[in-house]
Amino acid sequence: MALGTAASLVAVAAGCTYSHGDPAPACDVARETITYSAVVAPIFAANCLRCHGSTVANVIGGGNDFGSYAALSRYPQNSLLGSVRHEAGYSPMPQNSSKLSDCDIKRLEAWYAQGKPQ
Repeated sequence: MALGTAASLVAVAAGCTYSHGDPAPACDVARETITYSAVVAPIFAANCLRCHGSTVANVIGGGNDFGSYAALSRYPQNSLLGSVRHEAGYSPMPQNSSKLSDCDIKRLEAWYAQGKPQ
C-alpha cells in the first residue's frame, strides 16, 4: 500500500508544470488589461524603484521619480521607452542590470498607447 501511495505522489508531482522548468505562458499583451496599478506599478517596483522611488530619486535616481502614477505619467514616453529598450542615445535601464523582459517592455508600450490608464 505504501508503494502505491508513493507512486501516486510521484505521478501528481510530475504533473506540475513550472517545477520542471517548463516555460512560462506566452506573453499576450493584446489580451491583457494594462493599467498602472495592476501591471505597470509592479514592473517598476521590481525593477526601478530602488533608484527611482520617491524617497531616493533625488539622491541616486538622477531626480527621476517613478514612485507614483502622477510622477511616472509626467515622464516623457520616448525617454522612458528608449531607456528600457536600451536604444542608442538613451541611458540603458535598469542601470547595471539586465534589460526588462520583452513582454514587460511590450506592456509599457501598450500602457502608453492606451493613454496611461490608472
